[in-house]
Amino acid sequence: MVRFKAFIYVYISVISCVVFGAASYITIFFPGESPSVNILWQILFVSFMCSVWTLLYPTRELSKKGMLILNLVHYSLVNIVVLGCGLWFEWFDTDNLPQVFGMLVLIAIIFAIVAGTTWKREAQVAYLMNERLREYQEKQEMNEGI
Repeated sequence: MVRFKAFIYVYISVISCVVFGAASYITIFFPGESPSVNILWQILFVSFMCSVWTLLYPTRELSKKGMLILNLVHYSLVNIVVLGCGLWFEWFDTDNLPQVFGMLVLIAIIFAIVAGTTWKREAQVAYLMNERLREYQEKQEMNEGI
């Protein structure tokens, strides 16, 4: 259940960032055009495909090197998903380098924001767990002294 809640948090974070990113991208590269409602379904699908990889993260603590490798693999997969879907859904033209570069920049920004907020949230959860563990241990020590 904890993993599912973490996945939902990441998925919602990705959707939020992608909606902002898509609005920015469309405004910059396709000014005056109105996207079809299909873009909403595409955002939901691509956000899911980018978020689902977080379920593969191990539950145990990894070394810094292990975490770096895992994040690089995840970032690479996100790029493959977004660029692949971008071609499929015709979000950009491969001959238009500014559009491709814009997409790559958006991917990097969104990945950094989601990773940063997720890391901060997990640090808060760890702090609360440690605090509760400390309180529990103090209670146990007091009960043993009685």
